[in-house]
This record gives sequence, C-alpha cells and structure tokens, in this order.
Amino acid sequence: MRKYYNFLWISLFLLFSIKTFATHIIGGEIFYECLGYGNNGLDTTKRKYLITIKLYRDCGSQTGFDATLGFTIYRQSGTNYINTKTGNGAAAEYRIPFTIPVQNIDPPEYPCLQLPDNICGEAGTYEMIVELPIINENYLIVWQRCCRNSTITNVLDPLSIGATYTIEIHPEAQRTCNSSPRFINFPPTVLCANAPFQFDHSAFDKEGDLLIYEFCEPLEGGGRGNGGNNTCDTPTPTPDCKPPYTPVTYKFPYTAVSPLGGNPPVTINSLNGIITGKPDVIGQFVVSVCVYEYRNGLLLSVLKRDFQFNVASCEGVVEARLVDANRLTPDYFEITVCGKSEYQILNSSIDQRFINQIEWTYENGGKIDTFYGWAPYIKFKEGGVHNGTFILNPGTNCGDTGYFKITVVPDLNPNFTAIYDSCKAGPVQFMDQSTSTYSKISNWIWSAGDGMTAFVQNPSVNYIRPGTYPVLLKIKDNFGCENVLFKELKYYPAPDVIVFRPNLSEGCVPLAVDFNNVSFPTDNSYKFLWKFSDGGVDSGFSVRHVFKDTGVFGLKLEVSSPLGCYNEGIFNQVIYVYNPPTADWTIDKYRLNIKDPVIQLEDVTSATIGRTWIIDGKEYFFDKELTYAFQDTGLHHIRMIATDRFLCTDTLDTDVFIYKDFSLYMPNAFSPNGDGKNESFLPVGEIHSLESYDLKIYDRWGGKLFESSNPTVGWNGKFENAGKDLPPGVYVYDLYYKVNRKEPVHERSTLSLIK
Repeated sequence: MRKYYNFLWISLFLLFSIKTFATHIIGGEIFYECLGYGNNGLDTTKRKYLITIKLYRDCGSQTGFDATLGFTIYRQSGTNYINTKTGNGAAAEYRIPFTIPVQNIDPPEYPCLQLPDNICGEAGTYEMIVELPIINENYLIVWQRCCRNSTITNVLDPLSIGATYTIEIHPEAQRTCNSSPRFINFPPTVLCANAPFQFDHSAFDKEGDLLIYEFCEPLEGGGRGNGGNNTCDTPTPTPDCKPPYTPVTYKFPYTAVSPLGGNPPVTINSLNGIITGKPDVIGQFVVSVCVYEYRNGLLLSVLKRDFQFNVASCEGVVEARLVDANRLTPDYFEITVCGKSEYQILNSSIDQRFINQIEWTYENGGKIDTFYGWAPYIKFKEGGVHNGTFILNPGTNCGDTGYFKITVVPDLNPNFTAIYDSCKAGPVQFMDQSTSTYSKISNWIWSAGDGMTAFVQNPSVNYIRPGTYPVLLKIKDNFGCENVLFKELKYYPAPDVIVFRPNLSEGCVPLAVDFNNVSFPTDNSYKFLWKFSDGGVDSGFSVRHVFKDTGVFGLKLEVSSPLGCYNEGIFNQVIYVYNPPTADWTIDKYRLNIKDPVIQLEDVTSATIGRTWIIDGKEYFFDKELTYAFQDTGLHHIRMIATDRFLCTDTLDTDVFIYKDFSLYMPNAFSPNGDGKNESFLPVGEIHSLESYDLKIYDRWGGKLFESSNPTVGWNGKFENAGKDLPPGVYVYDLYYKVNRKEPVHERSTLSLIK
C-alpha cells in the first residue's frame, strides 16, 4: 500500500512552491511558564512568567517575521479589560525583539518523490519575561496581526481579517505558579485529499493537569485600514485591542467544530488530542484547537492554537493497484473471471516513473507461477480460487506489495425445461437445470414473458393469454458471475370450456347478431368454426350472422389451437327470432275543410310498445290517440311508425287534403272608361286551388281578341290589352278552369263593353 509519513509533508512541499500558499503567517499560539515569585523570588506578591509567542509562516514569505513584536497584557475586571501598561501606542505594549534564530522545517527525504528546490517552512519564536502581581482576576495576553491568505476556502473574506492569539492566566494559576500546557507537535500544514490521516495534536503539561481538547472558534484581528480613530482596523493594532473579539465567519457548510468537513469528518479526540479523518475537498482551511487545563475541577488556563491546513492532491508515491478489481483492503484485491479461463491482469500501480521492477507470483494448476513484468496474461489450468502477490521494486525501500485473489468460473451454464400439458390450460412448471463446476448458483431471475417475473429456482407460472413467450433465465453464482439463457415457449392450449357472447339473444326477422368468442385461453391465432342451426357456417374470432327466418336457433362452435389442440361446444336455443309488427291505424277522414281542419288518429297495432306520428316530416307525436289541427290548406303527409319490444318497426303512410270553399262568377258587362270602376273583365269570388285556368274573348265574327291563363289578369277592352280601344258592344267569352280535386268546368257566354 501507499507509504504516508506521519506529518504528510510530501504534499506540503509541493504546495509551498505555489505562490498563493506563501504570503502570510499560517499559524501561531501563545503559552507561558511560571518561573516563581517576582524580584528573583523575593516579592511574594508577584509572579515571574516566561511568555512565548510562536509563529509559523511559509519560506520566503513577503511579510516575514516582525523585527520587534508587540503584545499586550490586560487585567480583567468584571466585564472590563484594563491594560497593565500605561501610555499610548507602542508604550502600551510589551515589546520583544526578534533574537531567536528562525527555525527551518525541511522536508524529509523520500526516494520515490522528486521534490522542487527550496521547499520548506519556517518557525519564529518570541520570548519575554514579565512580572505580574498576583490578583484574584484573569490576565489576558494578546497578539494581533492582519491578514490571512486570500485563498482560504472555509472563511469569508479572509484577506480582510487577521488573527488574534490569546492565552489567559487565571487566579488559581497565579496562586499555584502554574505553567500553561504547550503543544508538542506542529500540525501538518498540508493533508492529502481523500486520504485518511491521524495527527497527535496533544500538549505537554509539566504539572500533569487534566487537559481537554476541542475544535474552537478562531478569532479575527487587525484589518486593512490606515489607522485614524480606529487602531483596531490597522494591520498591526498597537496596542492590541481588548476584548470582545469577533470569531471568523465560516462559509457553509464549514463551522468551528467542523472546519474541514471530510468523509469521514475530521474530528479531534477530547481526551488525547488526536485528530483523525479524511478531508475530501482541496483547499486551505483555518482551524483552531483549544486545550482546557483543569486541576481539581478548576479551570487554570486555555491554550489555543490557530493554524491553517492545506488540503491538496498527493502524488508521486509508489502504490500497488489493480484495475477492475474489488479492493477489499488498501493492499488486497479480489478479481472474478467469469465465463473463461484466461485473464489479463490490469496493473494500475503508481507512480510508474519510480517502478523499476515487479515480481508476480500466483497459484496455477497446483503450482506457483512467477512472472516479471508490468502485468501477466494468465491461462488458468483449472477453475476455482487462485491466490497471488505482486511486489513493486522488490528488495528496495521504495516499494510496495499487493495481494490478490482470482476466482475463475469458466462454465457457469444456465439451462431449464418447461413441464406442462400443451393442450390443457394450466400452470407451466419451470425446472432449473443450470450447472457450474467451480461455484454455487445462488440467484435466479426469470422473465417468463407477458410481464411475469420470478426469483426462485423452480417457479410455476400461470399464463393468462396464449402465445409464443420469450422465456429468459439469468443465473448468478456466489462469486457474482452471471449468465443468461433464452428459450421460446409455445403456449396454445385448447380452452376447457367454449364460451361466446352474442350481442342479441332475440329480435325480429331478419335478425343480425354479432357473436364474439370469449373462450379462455384463445386469441386470433386460433381457428374458430361457427355452425348455426339454420344451416349457416362462418369462421373467425368474431362473426356476424343474419337469421332470415323466425324460430329458435342454436349453434356449434369448434375451436382449434395453432398446435392442433381441439375442443367444441354445442348450444341450443340461443337466438329467438320473431316476425316484425304489422302497423294498423284508424283515421276519421282524409278530406277536411279549412274551416274544420281537425283530424282524429289512433294506433291499433297489436303487440307494440309505442309508435311515432310524423306530420309533414317535421312534427312528431307519440300518443296512442292523436287529435291534430292543420293550419294550412293543401295536401299533408301523415306517417306512423309502430315499434315492438325488439325495436322492430313497421310504417304506414297516407295523405290528407285540406281545402276551403270555392266560387267563381263572370260579370256580364264592364266599362273601361278610366273612372276606376269595372275597368277590366275578369272573374270574381273565392278563387283558389286552381289547377288550370284559361279565358278567351271573341268578337261577334269569332275573331280572338284576348287570352289569359291567370285569373287576376283581365281584359281591358283593347286588342290583346295593347291595341286601340274596341267599340262598345256585345262580345263572347270562353272560360275553362279546374279546381283541385274537382271536375273541370267550361263556361261560354256574352258580355257587354260599355263606354
């Protein structure tokens, strides 16, 4: 498996070469050591403390370590904090010159990784001895500086905020000359993404007090302002600003107690300070660890370290890997070969640049085969389990060993039979006959067609419809190998019972009946022969038969499946055919005067359930007896449709005539003299319903002077009503007319023309 160093410095060195990771302080803490009473042990009202401020940065940082570092000590009085030094600016601080040499943190040597030049980290330490009165209040030691790296992943606007490092000296710690814990190890600046890590972040306490660890809130400090009225917003507040301090604002989903996320999440053990987890996001993360020091249940101090984790992709180590293998542990692989006895191992070990030799050993045919090269192609002499080992760079300190198990299943063969009576509808029993020499079949998946599935070894299936079904059996063994077999099943049994459904069971002749086969199981692939008792024969899944005679009729239905399976059914007295009704009525009269146009109608048809009267094709009535009054003269049509219980009908039609009184009289003289009276010779009276009309006027010598076929157009005393006025005298007229439904009339007489 891959070799990880305790502090994971491999990735640290790669990241230090990126400028964005080399601009600012990346961590720090403050701790103190009590050196006894003040004034060389003579002043029992004071304590002498060695204050240590330790800072960490990238090599070549543009900011560097401050030549003189100023820190501030506040005395807490209730909620107020009072500076223990008087004055303004630097005069209100404790000033430490940077005299301790910078400590270089060099990367370890690793023969399997080519590192860039000048990769390192640096630690700067500031120390100062101070004397403080023993009081019944807390002292707060503070150092602030802006700003953090702009590339930080889990904090909002990191380039605008800095850090505040603090430690408290509690009254009990002053009274007992307690020294604060101090961290033993500097945390790994860089972690490998998606790689589990464990780091001992514990602290040492020389008094052996109880230490409790937790992730806590990092604090903001300083800013990017230029001073003015707010010195707390400058890059280096002078003096350091007093509490309260603002915690940094984390980006979602990160929090102070989950600053790195991870899967599993990165956590700290509260009792031993060990940090574990597997970060899964590449980036830079601000983390703060607090150590609470207790003695006899009383809190003495809180040691706090604020630092930056860099999570990056780690490359360049030698690690044994195989492709298409189940990785059971980091160095153990499991491979299953299904359906064949040969296998090409797919070697994906890294980093191939540093792999010079690989030694493979594996079982085959009861012996151990050896292969030297990148990946062997193995022809197995038998199935079953074959264990093996591959060693990268054997005999060197830049190597790794992988172990594998290859299970060969060459003959997983699916098979099955179907047991059923092909001519009788019923369940089909499938019997699994699958075999495998080197494995145990543990799973069966049946797709029996028609949407039916089963998951047992020998299922029984009831098909609803006949047909040719694609049956698929998929088997799986205890090693995960799978194979599939497909067969067709022809399921065309004869129906046990012949059943059909007519749309009618009775009616009047001629009766058309639709017969629909509903025998189970059948479909259109079956042959159906319909033999009717009236001698008719037809074929098809559904047929229509017309019964042309009255009587009671049956039929015989013969059914044959595509496989030749046969059954028949004989059915008597299925269809009843009757004569249709004979319509009959009474009508009181067929000729009516418009002065009394009412007619009386009555349906006297036998064995009917109703009738419909239709007058002139537009008025409908349904009563058995009907009294109807006509509104107009002329010929009117009456129809009656009689209906029996089978909805068979018979129709009667007739016409009735509606008339009004007729009179036509010819005057014996007229006077066309322009006085507006008797200007024309024409008939007068109740003239209507004329089928024909013809009036001719003659002179005494028989010459025709006028003729009209319209009774409203008379003679005006001129030749053809257009010539010169004829002289007064006696003239002859000849009139022919015929009234509707009456005999023709001929009238010949004389008339006088008067001037």
